[in-house]
Amino acid sequence: MTWLTIKEVAGLFGITERGLRYKVEQNQLPHRQIKGKGRGGIQYQIPLSSLPQHLQDQYNSQQSNQAPEKNYKPTLHYTGKQREEADRKAMIVLEYWQSSKPLNDFVALYNAQIPNHPESHINIHKLMSWQKKYKKNRDVADLIDTRGEHRRGVSSISDEAWECFCSLYLTLQRPSVQSCWEYTQIKHPNIPSVSTFERKVKTIPKYAIIEFRYGQKALDDNMPSMMRSKLDIMSNDIWGSDHHQMDVFVRNAQGKVVRLWLTVFFDARSNKVISYIAREDAPNATVVKQCFKKGILAYGIPNEVYFDNGKDYKSKAFSRDYPLSVANQLGIESIFAIPYNAKAKSVERFFRTLEDKFNKRFPAYLGKDAKDRPENMRINNEKIAKIAPSMEEYLSSLDIYIEEEYNNTKSKGRDMNGKTPNEVYYENLSVVCRVKDENVLNIICGTFEGRTVGKNGVRILNNYYYDEALIAHYGKKVIVSYVPENIDKVVVFDANMRIINEAHARIVTPYRNTTQEDYNRAKKAKKAIKKFNQQFAFERETNIHGLIASNQLKEKQYAEDGEIATIEHITPRIQQNSRKLKEIAEVGERDCEQEAATDALLKFYQAL
Repeated sequence: MTWLTIKEVAGLFGITERGLRYKVEQNQLPHRQIKGKGRGGIQYQIPLSSLPQHLQDQYNSQQSNQAPEKNYKPTLHYTGKQREEADRKAMIVLEYWQSSKPLNDFVALYNAQIPNHPESHINIHKLMSWQKKYKKNRDVADLIDTRGEHRRGVSSISDEAWECFCSLYLTLQRPSVQSCWEYTQIKHPNIPSVSTFERKVKTIPKYAIIEFRYGQKALDDNMPSMMRSKLDIMSNDIWGSDHHQMDVFVRNAQGKVVRLWLTVFFDARSNKVISYIAREDAPNATVVKQCFKKGILAYGIPNEVYFDNGKDYKSKAFSRDYPLSVANQLGIESIFAIPYNAKAKSVERFFRTLEDKFNKRFPAYLGKDAKDRPENMRINNEKIAKIAPSMEEYLSSLDIYIEEEYNNTKSKGRDMNGKTPNEVYYENLSVVCRVKDENVLNIICGTFEGRTVGKNGVRILNNYYYDEALIAHYGKKVIVSYVPENIDKVVVFDANMRIINEAHARIVTPYRNTTQEDYNRAKKAKKAIKKFNQQFAFERETNIHGLIASNQLKEKQYAEDGEIATIEHITPRIQQNSRKLKEIAEVGERDCEQEAATDALLKFYQAL
């Protein structure tokens, strides 16, 4: 028996070796396996007698050097998909010839073998057409579908139509190709089909798609960034901060579904979340300071804080140009990100991890956008409230996740060496700078506002705050510091940031049902003012006319004696300024212009 190789049989059939090998591996042709060069050291052989008679005759003729010459068409310029489809057609034709079955029976049997792939089914018309093309030259190239070949690589969309289409498609509203095509057709009625535009849209560079359809922030997030090592910094050297709106609904105290805002501070060296505050209200400078204070109380003062350019972070709270800022009073540096300044992405990675590992645990998770929203969440808010966790439940779970799970999970990040944020943080922590007096920290991280003392004290957040120490400052400008989470009292400073006293919220007396205690309280305040004024009740020895007459007599006496007394008339404040100038002159080399407000403020708080 004569055995032929895959290459020889493929040449007889006019198909590729790959297509024939597939048929052999599917046991659709008689064959045997022998050791030789091939996949796994195995080579397939097909008996000559199993081939159709005309192919046997063709082979024997070739062996006698009498094989008819054929001019096979080259197929390399066709796509792989076109060649594979042509191979499939040729193999179906060969199967039909070898089956010796009637045409109808073969088609029914073939389709029955692939019931789950109706797209690959054949019909009598197709098979007859393939057989006619292939039978002529036994060349698989005759079965290649060349429809549209004359237009391959050539766009039939005019430049004007394409520009009109792109002006509609490349917008932040992200319209569909179909709608842009329809509007383009109004101005250019002879444009090709929408499928032609769909194919050309795929040629638009991805960066252009990101910028013009998703915005500048999305483009910035996908821009190249510098690769920085963190091995040269220590824990607490740099803290970063950012805000994030949670992609999950929770139920507040009123039963309304809301999305919480999360503000975090994290350590740049270890990626450890230092502190965080989740709340219903949108973030602002106040919550940034409160979150910062929370981190300082737990882990000490960082050397630097690293922020983006958000308005919450560029307020006076962390500006070195504002004497009362947290940065100046604690002696820390504030760094604001600029484009291509290798912005730390640790917090952004944390937000992605938070959404994926934590928020997706809740049935009220709503996805990052409307397109990503789960199907079960496409319901009204009343139904969402039934499956959403309460705010207390959510915050309790968030505490556990951040403190016990995230900060204790091994990281694959740069310079983490497979360790957890907590491990890296404490291994690289050498010095902890703390604020001993928490009251001082409350003042520093509080909210500062300028006010004028009125008869009822100072007014903050529609409340009046009063203390007897404010009597001496009635009508004067003062600075008020308060902590938003405790507005029962405020701390009042004079214009030179010298503390006056704490002032407590005044009790508003009802218009009706005024009690004796209310009258006593008001009477006591009036009495305190009268007592304060007593220090200015000097004894009146003479009137204005007598004072003028007395002064004239003194001038006459000086003139008669021939000597005029020169009196240096300066106020105590001027004396203090004079002494300060003398001290500066004695120092000599000291540059007084470089004396920062920070030094004076630190001395003030150390003296408290």
